Amino acid sequence: MEPSLIVDTQRRSLGSYGLLSRLATLALRAFGWDLFVARNLPDKCVIVMYPHTSNWDFPIGLLAKWAIGLTVKGEALSYAGKASLFKWPWGAFFRAVGGFPVDRSGSTGFAKQMTERFAAVPRLRFVIAPEGTRSYLPYVRSSFYYVAVAAKVPIMLGSFDFPNKRVTVNAVFTPSGNVDADLAAINAFYRDLGNRGAKPENAAPWVFKR
Repeated sequence: MEPSLIVDTQRRSLGSYGLLSRLATLALRAFGWDLFVARNLPDKCVIVMYPHTSNWDFPIGLLAKWAIGLTVKGEALSYAGKASLFKWPWGAFFRAVGGFPVDRSGSTGFAKQMTERFAAVPRLRFVIAPEGTRSYLPYVRSSFYYVAVAAKVPIMLGSFDFPNKRVTVNAVFTPSGNVDADLAAINAFYRDLGNRGAKPENAAPWVFKR
């Protein structure tokens, strides 16, 4: 089976989902940012945000989430973090904005934990930065890929374009299970977009650690 990549040209509206949505849209526009997020996100998917090279990625991503109304229960975006982030005093905040803790210390693998989470709920849009760090690494971490394959969900390819101040999440990628072919297709997609993170020199290449 060949990998499949489909770009959704229908854009989700901004500022139409209540007061928080309107305020977040105003804040993004005040700083010159725009969003192009697919109108019809899959009910279950892994959303890759690349490149992750700056502390600004999180607040911009959070404003984007609010602006497009992905805060209502059942619609919201979710992300995972190490358990220590969810302790006092910041734990309540990180949970409130869609975070949940994962245990990486035991024998239960991350992909297995996420597969069980996907199976347990009717809708889950799981956001992950494949690099896992803002510093340069010579590879991306493979967890996003194996979670999608194990849970049998598509991968949405998203990007932070700092020079043009744009967040885009509109490409639906269905992995084939052939790692090399899938990474080559993802790499080609981002190569065509251009490396536009806040610090392009810190963007990782699309290879897994050997």
